Amino acid sequence: MSITPESIIDDLENDRLPLPTLPEVAIRVRETADDDNASITDVARIIETDASLSARIVQVGNSALYRGINPAETVQAAAMRMGLNTVRSLATSLVMKQLFQATHPVVDLYLRKAWKQSTDVAALSAVIAKTSTDLESDSALLAGLTHSIGFSPILVKAESDPVLLSNSEALEKLLYGLYPVVGSRILQMWGFSDALKKVPSEHLNIDRNGDNGKADYVDVVQVALLQTLDDENHPLAGIDHGQVSALDRLGMRDSFEEISMAGGVIEVEEIRDAIL
Repeated sequence: MSITPESIIDDLENDRLPLPTLPEVAIRVRETADDDNASITDVARIIETDASLSARIVQVGNSALYRGINPAETVQAAAMRMGLNTVRSLATSLVMKQLFQATHPVVDLYLRKAWKQSTDVAALSAVIAKTSTDLESDSALLAGLTHSIGFSPILVKAESDPVLLSNSEALEKLLYGLYPVVGSRILQMWGFSDALKKVPSEHLNIDRNGDNGKADYVDVVQVALLQTLDDENHPLAGIDHGQVSALDRLGMRDSFEEISMAGGVIEVEEIRDAIL
């Protein structure tokens, strides 16, 4: 069966397009962290039920980003060092890599490329949010990491169409045309906030007005994407940066070509290393 934009949209609207689901541990961490009565200890206990996630949380807790005088040897110690909001976002971020893997070599190549781009955008988004806005850097990281999550189900669906997989031009046209709407549906299914749900669907729109004229996570991700983009076929490739209003809302019009904030480059690398 031939895969077309119309067939993908039809499958999406009729719940026939298999969408990736978050592992149960990530869902439980988010739900517990969102509970006003929850504590770091409660979240740590949930993380401890997953050996792989536990190891990664401790590893990040001892990374250059959060390293203290003494090493964090337990999940609770690492979580205390990072804080509840950071742990909530990291728990989702650290399990997302598995959603960008496939067995078909062509699909795997595209998913690996998408994951690399997502981590680049996520790391820079976190730094931009912290230095240029009053937005949460942890949420900005998650926004950057999930902005292209829509690639995953489209590529998995494309595995059933060998002709499409052999035509890179047609495949990329399908991907770039549909990943925003598919990604938005995924984040809606995952129960993300409205501020994050609109990132996949709006980050390609350079004419938007932000959040009633104020910078939002879409602006942050859009600018981070423009700064890290190395794909000449991407919809934002070749865009006239003078038309990107997000740069004005972020106060980055004069510093777009390079990260000028103190320590920015180093911090981007540290964040990227932590989530890879």
